[in-house]
Amino acid sequence: MGRTSAPLLALAALAALALASGGCSRGAVKADNGNETSQNAAASGSAPAAAPAAPALPEGGDARTYFEHGMAAYRENRDDVAVAAFRRATELDPAWAEAHYRLGLALSATGSDEDAEKSFKAAVENFEKLLDDEPKNSEALFLLGLAYGKLGEYEKAAKALKESVKNAPEEDDDKYYELGLAHYKLAEYKESVTALNKALEINPDMFPATDALERAKSGLQRREEFIKRQEQLLKQQKEPRGRRRDDADDDEGRNSNGANPAPRPPAPAATPAG
Repeated sequence: MGRTSAPLLALAALAALALASGGCSRGAVKADNGNETSQNAAASGSAPAAAPAAPALPEGGDARTYFEHGMAAYRENRDDVAVAAFRRATELDPAWAEAHYRLGLALSATGSDEDAEKSFKAAVENFEKLLDDEPKNSEALFLLGLAYGKLGEYEKAAKALKESVKNAPEEDDDKYYELGLAHYKLAEYKESVTALNKALEINPDMFPATDALERAKSGLQRREEFIKRQEQLLKQQKEPRGRRRDDADDDEGRNSNGANPAPRPPAPAATPAG
């Protein structure tokens, strides 16, 4: 028994080595285009692996079903799935403004900025139509303001967000926070500080509002210092010319060590004629 165990172990080792080398020859090779191909598959002429399938969506659902599916996917950072779901929701209900807005957010997350802009514009158009019938709809005004903000139209964003705050059934920290950001974008620092203070009054733990408030206060301080300097320059320009000259003369006198000019020595006495 002891003499047969060594040959068996040697055979087993050789078999394992053969399997290992065979496995390496069938290993996948990464192609330049990102697809995986097999050396054996290439030798046999078989086709390369197919491209990834489109995100799976529920079948037979309505717009609400796809919208909720998109919301769940977006929260889980599955942005491609969110795009497909929100897009399907807008196809089934083209007038659904929020679905267009959420589609824009998902597209932005995937880097599709041009398509995202189109979705935000569609959201604005449909929110405006909704507000024609419901002008005091606070949530529609809020999302309209956000959509305008995504398009860089901050004046319209601030206007919509003001109306949203005004018509909200109860005070909402998010609404005041977004209003504060819109004012900040417009360099309206005083209004921004007011809105952000209100957001923190409602929710003291809203840390993004704390950071934004510090930036707004800094901007307000810079603005006030600039205005003060401009007022001083304007005041100097309005002073009478003679007064400015007198002041300059006074300054020149003070700069000469504060001393009065020395008296001129008396003229020497005339020598009597001899």
